Order: sequence, then C-alpha cells, then structure tokens
Amino acid sequence: MKRVGIATATAAVAALALALVLGLLGGTPTGAGDNGDGYRLFCGPGLTPATPNHKASWLGGVVLDFARGTPCPDPQPSSAAVLFGSVANGHGSFSLVELGWLYVLLVFLVTLLAAWAVQARGPLRLLFLVPPLVPLLEPAFARLFVSTFAEPAGLFGAYTLMCGLAVIAATKAGDGFARLAALVLVAVGGVVGGLAKIGFLPLFVLAVVVCAVTAARPGSGRWWSGRIVGPVLAVLLVLEIIAPVRANLAWQERNYADVNAVNVVYTFTLAEVPGSAPRLGLPEAAQDSAGHAYYPDGPEALAGSDVLLEDPTTVKHKAWDVLLEHPGVLVRAIGIGLQATLGRSLPYLPDEPWSAVSRPPDNSAPVSGDMGGDSATFQEWLDGMGVPWFPALLVLLGLAAAVVALVRRHRSTTRYGVVAGVAVTSALGIAAMSVVGDGYFEIAKHVWLAAYLLDVATLSLCVMVAPVLLRRGRELWNRRRRVPAVAAEEPREPEPVAPVN
Repeated sequence: MKRVGIATATAAVAALALALVLGLLGGTPTGAGDNGDGYRLFCGPGLTPATPNHKASWLGGVVLDFARGTPCPDPQPSSAAVLFGSVANGHGSFSLVELGWLYVLLVFLVTLLAAWAVQARGPLRLLFLVPPLVPLLEPAFARLFVSTFAEPAGLFGAYTLMCGLAVIAATKAGDGFARLAALVLVAVGGVVGGLAKIGFLPLFVLAVVVCAVTAARPGSGRWWSGRIVGPVLAVLLVLEIIAPVRANLAWQERNYADVNAVNVVYTFTLAEVPGSAPRLGLPEAAQDSAGHAYYPDGPEALAGSDVLLEDPTTVKHKAWDVLLEHPGVLVRAIGIGLQATLGRSLPYLPDEPWSAVSRPPDNSAPVSGDMGGDSATFQEWLDGMGVPWFPALLVLLGLAAAVVALVRRHRSTTRYGVVAGVAVTSALGIAAMSVVGDGYFEIAKHVWLAAYLLDVATLSLCVMVAPVLLRRGRELWNRRRRVPAVAAEEPREPEPVAPVN
C-alpha cells in the first residue's frame, strides 16, 4: 500500500503540474493556434470553429470553442483523431479545454503505472521518471495538448514510451509484473506515438525493438520463460499496425502528394543539389525557384511546378534517387533537421485564446524563418542560433551512452543509458523523415517532437553520469582528508624511563 500511495502521489503531482502549465486551473488556457492543419482532425467529428468565418487557422489566437457541423468524408487516420473523437463526439458545443483535461488524465494514468513499477527495487528509483516528465511540463511542449494538431498524441506516446524504458532500466527480468508494466507502457507509447502521424513512425519501430529484446519473467520459471513475452508482444504490435500505417500513407498520398512533392523538390533537392532539375524531369528554369515552398504563395509562383503537378509522386521519387546519390547532402539535411529542434517554441503559433479583439481573420500565413517558406529567411533563422551543433553532439553522446549501457549493465544508472540512446535514435529518425518527406518547409514544427526527445536524452545522460561523478568526488574528498591526517602524525621521542632501584 505504501508503494501504491507513493505512486498515486507522484502521478497526482505530475497531473497537477501539467494542468497548471496549461492554465486549466483558475487561469487562461494556453494552447497552440491552428495553421490550417487542425481541420484534418476536427472535421472528423463534424466540428465547426465558433468564429465569424467558421475557420480556425491564422486568427492570431487559439480557437477553443467549436459548434456542431457536418463530418468530412476523409479525416486524417491518426491516434490523435481517436483521442480527439473520444471527447468531441456528442451533442452541443465542444471546447479544447476538454481535450486538455483528457491528456492530463492520461498523463496521470501513465505516471501512476510507471511510478508503481519503477519502485520494484526501491522508492529512490522514482528519480528515473524525472527525464521524461520534466520536459513534458515545458510550455513549448505542453501547450500543444490544447490544440487541434496530431502532435500532442505523438508527445503523449513518446512520454509513455520513455516512462516504460525508465522502468526497464530500473528493474530486472525477475521483477515480474513491474517488467510487464514496462512492456505495456512501451507498446502503448509506440502505437499511440507512431500512429499520430506518419512522421512519428520511428517511435513505433523502436518500441517493437525494445519489446523484442526485453526480458520479463513473472514468477518463478526457467530462464527462457522470461524471453517469450517481449518477442510475442513485438510480433503482435507489427501485425496490429500494418493496416493503420497503410491507411495513413494512402490518406497522405490522396490529400498532400502535390504539397509534399513541391516542398521536397524545391526547398530541399534543388536548393541542396543545384542543377538537378533535368534529372527530375523539370525545366532548368525550376532552379530559379529553389528554396521556395508550396505555401504561402502556392505552386503557381514556382517555375516548372506545372510539370511536377502532373505526376508529383514520380518526381518526388526521382528527387529521392538524387539524394541517395549524394549521401553527404542527406546527412547535412538531417543535421539541419536536428538543428531546427532548437526552435521548438514555434512562435508563429499563438498561445493565447482567440477572442473578438484578436487579429482580424484575414487567413494570411506569416512568412518566418522557422516555417522554411523561402531560403533567405530560413537560412537567417538558422544562422541566428547560438549553439547549432549541440543537437548533433547530443545524438552522438546518446548513442555512446546506449553502447555503454549494453556493455556494462551491472548498475541501474548505467542501464539508464538505453533511455538516452532510444530517445536520440527516435529524434534522429523523426528529423530524417521530416526532411525526406516534406523538405525544409515548416521544419521546426515537424521536428518539434524530436526536440522533446533530445531534452529527455539530456536529462537521461545526467541520471547516468551524475552518480559516477558523485562517487568519484566522494572518493577524492576522502583521500584528501586522509592524507593530511597521516602527515600530522609525526613520530614522537620516547619519554625517559625512571631508573628502578
């Protein structure tokens, strides 16, 4: 009961802190304004923004209130749509505040299970939950829980996955139900996060790998009995996700094939590989439009876009072939994706609720560097970053920590390096899928979840290294205290002995 009580108190503190950050308790709700992507989710349950023009994008604030309308025929297939629909389906008006409270409840439940399981070898190991939880409470990440984007489902999935990994690092196979709870958290996190949007699929892939290699032996049994549960769960996950992934890919191809192709070709391939237009089947004049995205001016302003729009999928595949022939360009682009995680605040998405006094609804999208709409502002935004190399360095440190954790597993803090390794690998995969799938357009938002994972990796490295530094420091301090004490003990002359008569 003490273990359950501590877990409940920990989960309550986490949920309360999240509710306060979101302004759900006695304050003004903090969210993320729509940039046009929100329609993909709120059209499914037939919601209509309660604004004068019945739109929610680029209004200078977060549209919280929605009325009932007609469901759209082709909403985005996403785990975010399932969570959104669980509170949005019904009668009467709907508010995004309800969605925020749903995520607070889900964070409470995940933290409760993780806090109970991580105490299998003592309550001090609750500290292992600090790296996933603290970045979750950063306003730059938490505020998207009150939005109509798919990203918050990815954030919740990533948090759940990282909590499961923390429990795995803190326990052993013989801890039985604690390890089973960890596998459940990893599996749920991989499914919810990986299915939020196709760009977050690396979360699912790594969840499958973690389940396949993690041992869990509930009760007594032979050594091989602990090697069955994880691989079986991994196989079930793969079978379960095939249909949803295919549906997501098909939806993306139906609705955004032209947008994605234009962004990959113009903002990325032509900009990074000058003179590649003929290889893509485009006129050489297309090079003059390199660096410009589909939005905000539309493809009509781009030279050669009429040729691309005739068969966008074929041209995009040719662009990928060109990139594979220039691996150095691809590596540099992924590095730029990692660098873009430093812009996780997304200032072009307002956080205050929309009201009648907000900026007039002119439906105009801002042109800023973090949107990557044109090469000049994008490069200026990148050049303004103080430590552009830090995310890439963090990836290398995280991978090194994972190797150390797999080689030297005798201490739980050393095993915690696996959390850092999985976090940076997920961030690397998300950055790669972002630039390959949509070029540099709105890259800061596309790698926003990778920024959370890199923050988790940073704190995980601290958890892994801090005990070693403290132990070495204590040994050095004790050694310095002993040396002066020994030096002070100088030999004394023997006292004269009185003669015996």
